[in-house]
Amino acid sequence: MSQPNPVQYEEPCPSCSLLLNVTEERLFTLVKCPTCSSVFRLKTKFGNYEFLDVLGRGGCGRVLKARLLDANEEIALKVLERSHPDYNESLHFLHNEAEFAKIVKDQSIVRVLRLEEDERGARLEMELMRGGSLHDLICSGGKIDEKELLKIGFQIGHALSVAFDKGIIHRDIKPANILFNQAREAKLADFGLARSITPGSTVKPIEIEPHIMATPDYVSVEILAGHAGDFRSDIYALGGSLYHGVTGRPPFVTDGLLAAELISIKQNFSLMSSTTEDLNSATTALINRMLDPDPQRRFSSYNELKIAFGVALNHLERVKVKAAKPQKQERDLIKGFFSKFQKKKVKRA
Repeated sequence: MSQPNPVQYEEPCPSCSLLLNVTEERLFTLVKCPTCSSVFRLKTKFGNYEFLDVLGRGGCGRVLKARLLDANEEIALKVLERSHPDYNESLHFLHNEAEFAKIVKDQSIVRVLRLEEDERGARLEMELMRGGSLHDLICSGGKIDEKELLKIGFQIGHALSVAFDKGIIHRDIKPANILFNQAREAKLADFGLARSITPGSTVKPIEIEPHIMATPDYVSVEILAGHAGDFRSDIYALGGSLYHGVTGRPPFVTDGLLAAELISIKQNFSLMSSTTEDLNSATTALINRMLDPDPQRRFSSYNELKIAFGVALNHLERVKVKAAKPQKQERDLIKGFFSKFQKKKVKRA
């Protein structure tokens, strides 16, 4: 019995109409026409989706901006193709993300709409966050304004507390997973590496090596040491992300280091200085405590953490008011001087 010929996909070049064999090409890939040299995207439509842009790339494939054709609605779409070298493991992470989304629902967390899988791969539909990520902000401008960063920290701290109340720790806090909507409100994304601490949970994470479980720049000392970690590990990673945002650099240089070397570096963390970084003392104290290598010395609850963010914001506002008062007094003196000068000129006339 003869074997059926494999299905081939062809798409015309939009400039010269040459048919190109795109069977092996990935979705929304940039190609150059061999005839007319024009550059264009392949496979821009896929089932019910029309792809509009590439938003990012990660371990679980690419994140594309897409339009749902039946609803004419724009969404973010995490696309995992079967050709991905770690397809099965990455698919597990997508299932994790979708399952935790059913448990944790809050305005401070990016909504996951649904997960679809077929012979071509898997697709995770998500709320489209039009404001980019904290990672994007850092890359585009370096340091983030101190007041804005404190607000971001408060909002993500709230998101983590909501998840923790549902028995979930995130385990992959980093600037790329802190996203913004059009109103510049911060939301927490990507629960693919999350763990349920609720007994009998049906969501089972893949057990992988601690040093590759999360981004080295932000992962806590205890997780690097092989422990499961708890909510204080998420506080540590959030502190590292805020440190990166407010200073323009990550808290540690981690490229090419082994887990043991990372542990040693992070156990000897150098406290951030208010004077060196030109920050309010309450802000530096907050971030330094979040990054303490000993979990026992970090914040003991999310409520305590959120109060600390409120105190730092209030302290920052008071300092600004005090700094503004001498300037106002100086303006009043100058205004009074010119007022007297004008009166004298009128009398002489």
